[in-house]
Parts: sequence; structure tokens; C-alpha cells
Amino acid sequence: MSKTPWYKKEITLLPVSTVDIVTMTQNLSVMLEAGLTVPESLGVLVEQSNGRLKSILTRVNDEVQGGEMLGDSLEKHGREFGPIFVSAVKVGESSGTLAKNLTHVAQQMERDLEVRRNVQGAMLYPSIIVVATGVIGLALATFVLPQMTSVFESLNVELPWSTRTLIWISKLFQEHGAVVTPAVFLFATAFIWLVRRRFMEPIVHRVILHLPLLKTFIHEINRARFCRSIGTMLQSGIPIQESLGIVANAMPNYVYRQSILVMHERIESGDSFAQIVEEYPLLYPKMVQRMIAVGERSGGLADSLVYLARFYEQKVSIKAKNISTIIEPLLLIAIGVGVAFIALSIFTPIYSITDGLDF
Repeated sequence: MSKTPWYKKEITLLPVSTVDIVTMTQNLSVMLEAGLTVPESLGVLVEQSNGRLKSILTRVNDEVQGGEMLGDSLEKHGREFGPIFVSAVKVGESSGTLAKNLTHVAQQMERDLEVRRNVQGAMLYPSIIVVATGVIGLALATFVLPQMTSVFESLNVELPWSTRTLIWISKLFQEHGAVVTPAVFLFATAFIWLVRRRFMEPIVHRVILHLPLLKTFIHEINRARFCRSIGTMLQSGIPIQESLGIVANAMPNYVYRQSILVMHERIESGDSFAQIVEEYPLLYPKMVQRMIAVGERSGGLADSLVYLARFYEQKVSIKAKNISTIIEPLLLIAIGVGVAFIALSIFTPIYSITDGLDF
């Protein structure tokens, strides 16, 4: 059995970034509005793209050239484009509003990307501080504290509890450091892996929504995502029931996802969207409830949701800039307490001896 030569094998490329997808969507929308056909626009995009996106667009272009609909071809690459993107393209093709729908989707993705960047930027500094503190603490426990154990044990004084605790930690790392240090890193890695598993989402996501300093921030991120996604779907011509079914699978938080699935089922039974939202006051506060009710009555639900999305996105942006300022003092206090504990543990026995000396 002959093997495929190495130079003919498909190279595994890096995942497509959200920035590339947003840029591609914007360019495709502009070309369609300028009068180019879908195959012509895809041909231009293939020439402009690179990496994995170029590979995907080449396949999509070949399939469209062969007579397949753009939405059906993109659906085969749902991992890169997502259900909201694919649904908007399909509806746009059937209704003749493809360029308009792509513009809506590009705006939604751009705002999502901006919110994600704000959140990542806000958590970067605290994460670096926590990781650096942990590494320094392990280094002290492994290399510095064991050297001081013999000094403490030779002191002919009663050691305070803090010093005894420090001696116990130093002995632990001195005698079992080769096992304890890797075990700490393995435990941290295993914990992160565990909390990111899908079966842990019901617990982890509920805990996240109740964190004292971050719960309001997390709620507003999810509300912005909910309003922006549903609003974009409605603007693209997708009915509310179908929109809820699509967005439910795209929501990152389990609690919000479950509430949207309930909305999807209840609307299918004939219930009002506004009435269902009112049953989740902790997730969707009065402002969201009233704006949705007004939008339903006036026929402008999409505009109401887009307005709410902008409102919450602005709040997220402002809080993201201030969150480091909020967390920084807490981190400094925690680090200060740790440093004070070590300092007292080391110097208290020494002061006890020097005070007893008669000069």
C-alpha cells in the first residue's frame, strides 16, 4: 500500500483568529454592496488571505463555484465561523440581504472581540501578580527556608507558632521538595483542567456569578453578549424562536444558556418573550425587562436589544479599565500579609534572644 508523499499531505495550520474572521466578513460585505458576485468576492478574499483561513476560503470558493450555497459551505466550517454567522448568511442568501446581514454579524463579532479584549486586559495584571507570587513563594520554600531551619532549631528559646509553622514548611520542602514542588504545579494544572470541563460548568459558572467583587462584571458581560447576539439575529431576519435556539448554544455561561433554552421552549408554546425574561430577575434586571417589553409591543425588539447591548458593553469597558485598580489593593494586602508573616517568624525568635542578653 503506497503512502501519500509528505509534500502532498495537508499541513495542519494554526486556528483562524477572530480578527481575521471579522476582517474577512467586513471585506465580503463591502464587495457584495459594491456589486460583486459571491464567487468573485470569494476569489478576492482567497488572494488576500493566508494560513488556515486561506485554506478554508479556497474550499468554500470551490464549492460555491460548483453550485453550492455559501451558507451550506460555511456550515461545514462551523467551528471557525459559528452558528450565528452561518445562520445570518443562510437567511441573507434566501432573503437577498446577504451584504446587510454580513455587516450586522461583523459588528457583533467586532463588539464581542472588544469586550473579550477588555476582560483579558483587566485580568492580565492580577494574573501575573498571582503567578509570580506563587513561583517566588515556592522558590523560598524550596531553597531559602530549609537553610534557616538549623538556625531556628539551635535557638534556646520557645518559638512562636508562626516560626514553628515556618520550620514545618521548610522541613517539608527540605525532605520532600522534589515531590512537593512538582505536585503543587500538577495540582494547579489539574484544577484548571477540571474547572474547564463541560460537566463542571453547572457548578463553576454558578460560583463565578456569585463572586463578591466580580459578579456584577460577569453578569454585564453575559447580558451584553445576550442582547447583542439576539439583536443581530433579529436584524438579520431570523425569527425570535430560531434566534434563541442559535444563541443558546453560543452563550459561554451555563446559567444564561439554560435560561435561553427555556425561553426557546416557552416561546414555541406561545408565551411572550418579555414575560419569560421577567421570570429571571437576577439575570435580566428591570431595564432589560422593560426594554424588551417595549420592543415587543412596538415591533422594534431588535433595536431595543442592540441599544441594551451598547449600554452593557460600555459598562463592561469602563469596569474593565477599573478592575485592576480594584483588585490591586487586595493583592498588595495579601502579599503584605504573607511578607509580614515570614518576617515575624524569622525575627521574633532573634529579638527574644537579643533581649535576654546582658551587655
